[in-house]
Amino acid sequence: MCSTLGEKLPPWIIGKSKNPRAFRGQDMSKLKVKYTNSAKAWMTSPIFNQYLKEFDEYFKRKRCKIVFFLDNALVHIVDEATNLTNVELCYFPPNLTSVLQPLNVGIIRSLKALSRKFEVMSILDNINDSLHASNLVRKLTILDVIKFIDKSWSMVKVETIQKCFSNCGFVINGKEAQEFNEIVTQEEELATLAARIGIP
Repeated sequence: MCSTLGEKLPPWIIGKSKNPRAFRGQDMSKLKVKYTNSAKAWMTSPIFNQYLKEFDEYFKRKRCKIVFFLDNALVHIVDEATNLTNVELCYFPPNLTSVLQPLNVGIIRSLKALSRKFEVMSILDNINDSLHASNLVRKLTILDVIKFIDKSWSMVKVETIQKCFSNCGFVINGKEAQEFNEIVTQEEELATLAARIGIP
């Protein structure tokens, strides 16, 4: 979750297991993420409503009200028991998410590129003559991935978020849409490096 000003809230990560083996003995409070689960590791209506309630409580504590833009996915239905006081939902028109949703026009792409970077760096740190890169990839756990996401989200630039909002038509401090190529450059460099060391 992020705002037109580039503010970021901790991401929610949905896995399949309620208590993954990799979490045992770990202090998850040190990570700025929220973990929950569903049968297929997908967003569900109950998880969405749980998120909305916590989201609303957060802005109550801040004593401010916000408009939350989101797509019209079937799971994005507010239950009658979900009483929102500080969050107003505004749904994008159908079939226009890829054009109007800032997360979809660069923010998620930036997050994935950074996460891939940490994955490659982790493998390079542990690679040796007896362990091939492809074997190390298979040894990664959900906790490793969550740590990559945690680090990556903290490194997504405010400027990147603002540019994505601007390119979706949100006016930010009077600035018009801007072009940016840092994400593409990152992806190309990582793809080249991953290919060299045999990471799929």
